[in-house]
Amino acid sequence: MDLPRSASENDNSEYLDLISCLPLSTISYAFAYGSGAIQQQNEKKEDKMVDYILATDKPHQFHQDNIRLNPSHYSLVRLLGHKTVARMQQNWAARVYYNTHVRVGKRLIKYGVISTDDLKCDLLDWRWIYVAGRLHKPVLDVISPSSSIADNLVDNRRSALQAALLLLPDTFSATELFCAIVGLSYTGDFRMIVGEDVNKINKIVAGNYEQLKSLYIPLLADDSRLLVKSNETIQQDASTPAIYHRLNLLPSEVLQRLQKSYYKIYRRQRDMEEMLFSLAHQHNVGSSVSSALSAIVAPVAISQTMKNFLSAGLTKSWLTHLGRNRIITSPSPVAAAAPTLRTTYAPEPGIGLSPTRPGI
Repeated sequence: MDLPRSASENDNSEYLDLISCLPLSTISYAFAYGSGAIQQQNEKKEDKMVDYILATDKPHQFHQDNIRLNPSHYSLVRLLGHKTVARMQQNWAARVYYNTHVRVGKRLIKYGVISTDDLKCDLLDWRWIYVAGRLHKPVLDVISPSSSIADNLVDNRRSALQAALLLLPDTFSATELFCAIVGLSYTGDFRMIVGEDVNKINKIVAGNYEQLKSLYIPLLADDSRLLVKSNETIQQDASTPAIYHRLNLLPSEVLQRLQKSYYKIYRRQRDMEEMLFSLAHQHNVGSSVSSALSAIVAPVAISQTMKNFLSAGLTKSWLTHLGRNRIITSPSPVAAAAPTLRTTYAPEPGIGLSPTRPGI
């Protein structure tokens, strides 16, 4: 069959071949992620299952065609028909339907299907911070995104930068910034307490440091409220106006969670502008943002995990459980990298960023 578009400017043909058994005619974007596609410290990609996300313009058609071509990829849910599978995808949890432990040649793959509209919603609004969270990190583009999705990908990374900066102090390293960015979508995820590698965030950053720099250094250069020094130490303006500016740039779902939390604490109904202005004056703004992220991530992580068990079936779910047999026994490294913001700013001479350039 003819495959849509090229795998990317890099040679990713192996990863495109692995999904060539799927009906790809409706796919607007596909990427591989995780340790099977993206190098992590002290791990071999070849030994890992390859994880994919596929965005489709027509979920019903995709599942209809895929159940016909690859019925073994699905659990017994397929017997309810492609319409039920599509509804399960689009109406529950993070709007992703996974098929897992699929053998293709010598590799195992897992692929999640999301509608293009739901993908855009997550990228722009952080409705679930699920696929959007995976795209805060380096991924391997297997089917190139449409132009509109490509724009949304940049917007998603800009939002990640703003959120991470609100979690960080006046001065921090590039490594601390990248740990904060990578950790955003794990905030409140129960799997970071039971089931995930305690060093997962550090491994992602260490194994993808240069790729993270290529994604985020251009965004840092566009921000007049940041100063990057020659040793990759970053200094940010932590004044009240700067914090207020960054709060305003957060995705709509995060802002709504902040507003709900503010009302719950102070029992005052304020419009968004007044609430953000008040929050910008508080010393614990980083904690407030972290709590808002957790309020989004935590319930979605639980519901999507339940959905994954159902879509995978008993046998494959047990195999997944066996593959995640490590227990986290220490705090998330993001917490150490993200102390409460201070409110002083004394820029020193540096390189790369000019404090007089217009803000983003």
